[in-house]
Amino acid sequence: MQSSSFEPGRGRWVLAALLLAALLLLGFYKEQIAVFLTVCWERMLAAMDLLQRATALQQGIDGNVVKRLLPAVATYAAMYLAVSLLLLKVLVPRQWWLVWRSYAAGLMVYAALVLLGKLGGDLVWAYRLSRQLLDFIMCPLPVGALYVLLQSGLVAPRRADRTAEQGL
Repeated sequence: MQSSSFEPGRGRWVLAALLLAALLLLGFYKEQIAVFLTVCWERMLAAMDLLQRATALQQGIDGNVVKRLLPAVATYAAMYLAVSLLLLKVLVPRQWWLVWRSYAAGLMVYAALVLLGKLGGDLVWAYRLSRQLLDFIMCPLPVGALYVLLQSGLVAPRRADRTAEQGL
């Protein structure tokens, strides 16, 4: 039987390196990607005769929340979050539940701040804080921080994960 030079953990690290490169490229070329997505969405909405409606809907939104066409911003955010979550899924698969909950909690706080700003009569501080929180979520820092925190052992795996590891 011929032995393979490919180790079981090696593929995981190659995938993690590719996802990290994708994450960094998404961040580095953020403006260019945003312009590209905006043009694509404008063309698509114009083809469906919905561009004026989308622009009109966005007129009431504070500039501190979003400065580009909403579908373009949402598409970029979804791409960035998908790569971030996939990277963390590859790096810390046993504590995926905590990663998912952390990102979900951050996004729920963001949505609550935007809603508070809207219901409070355009509270500028709530919009600014929500924008800063979203900028934090959409950067590599939470990925690195969660990886270090989860790998350090400060957060124990769930009981079901410990039981599976012990073969019980």
